Amino acid sequence: GAGAGTLYGVDIGAGAGAPARPLETSRQSVRAVVRSGFAETEVDQTFFNPGDRAVEGWYWFTVPEGASITSFALETNGALIEGELIERREAQAQYGRAIQQGNDPALLEWIDGRTYRARIYPVPNGGTRRVVVRYLELLPMVGGRLRYVYPMQTRRPVRIGEFSLAVDLGDAGRGMAITTLADARIE
Repeated sequence: GAGAGTLYGVDIGAGAGAPARPLETSRQSVRAVVRSGFAETEVDQTFFNPGDRAVEGWYWFTVPEGASITSFALETNGALIEGELIERREAQAQYGRAIQQGNDPALLEWIDGRTYRARIYPVPNGGTRRVVVRYLELLPMVGGRLRYVYPMQTRRPVRIGEFSLAVDLGDAGRGMAITTLADARIE
């Protein structure tokens, strides 16, 4: 599902070919601001490692068609640390050095037109890691109306412990016709 991330745990102490397993999404908060045909969406996710060993997290995130990531942050020692853009080889070298020095690095890589992957180390056993991604998208016109969709469908069923979605339409939202699922509340 474009717009939501999944964190897989890779046990780097296990033998080669050991399978990665999806970690639990304990909390996901989505906030979108829609203005002048654009939407900036922030996806704030907390993942839990139920295993008995620390793992390296492989975070996969796909943005909607036509969207671009504008920021990536990882919570480390209670502080949200914003990522920076650097050349790929240098980023990989810094990631390796950070692990060797006992730091908690993350490395976000662009995979293809819509897919990104981040390596996050460590995801402690019985512990959590929090990731915040923001992306900007030009909203499509459908039947003469702007359409914002936060996609949730995935190939595999995903359980989310706590989920929230807030969409800020600004002053223009007062006169808009809004369509949601039956469980949504419009304020």
